[in-house]
Amino acid sequence: MSQEPFSKKPMKRETLADRVAADITQHILAGDIEGEMALPTEPELAEQYGVSRSVIRDATRLLSARGLVEIRHGKGVFVTASQKEPFADALMLALRRDNATAWDAEEFTLQMFPVAVALATANGTEEEIAGLESLAERFLHALAKSNETTTEAEFESLNQDAQLALDQFQLAIYRATHNKVMHQFAEPLRSLRKLRRWDLSHVEDDMDQDTFQQLDRVFLREVLSCLRSGDPNRAYSKLAPFASLPPEAVAAMRKTPIGESPRIVIRSPLPVPEFHEDLTD
Repeated sequence: MSQEPFSKKPMKRETLADRVAADITQHILAGDIEGEMALPTEPELAEQYGVSRSVIRDATRLLSARGLVEIRHGKGVFVTASQKEPFADALMLALRRDNATAWDAEEFTLQMFPVAVALATANGTEEEIAGLESLAERFLHALAKSNETTTEAEFESLNQDAQLALDQFQLAIYRATHNKVMHQFAEPLRSLRKLRRWDLSHVEDDMDQDTFQQLDRVFLREVLSCLRSGDPNRAYSKLAPFASLPPEAVAAMRKTPIGESPRIVIRSPLPVPEFHEDLTD
């Protein structure tokens, strides 16, 4: 019985630049060189590794392409503080090339968020839960103030404050899971989901921004109630029903390329779930 070779694909020959880049990568991952620290100069690295300066330049380009270092012309080469931005950019490019839609990102996030809240309920510290409550209260306060304002400029400013607090709330949920994979994915996922443009002009019954604000209030209060409960199973079961959107929203997102803002035309009023537990003062 003949055996197939392990691989019919020829192995890539490793260059000196590959080896130097791999060694520097290991030092960065081990924490020997921390974020924002400068690498030794090009001549110093060439002497340390016993290679030419052109090899060091090629190795530096490899490290930069991987998001591990930043080349600051005239200043040197610095270790990046975080790889989240390069990771988010690479993920977006890969998804665009795969013809992903806004719904792909939305569906993934809707399914993952109840899991994240359940893990945060189990693993979050008292300080983290208190921080989440503070962010939720900041968001709800901005919403309430936006209803009282009489100027468009102030309304836009309060809406921006509310959106920032909501973004920080969602990121803090993923941090409170104490799961490294979820934490790394949180910010790239947020960058994939752009603002939705809701068109309510076709709804016969009265429906305005207050409806969406009420949905946000109910959702946040449900999340906080789950976090306070300390019961991850309850948290998941309570939030799983929120992982759905109106059919019009799903259809619009399926037609929208990932990274772009879908325009969603709503033709019937959205139901607002009831919630009877208020935030603590």
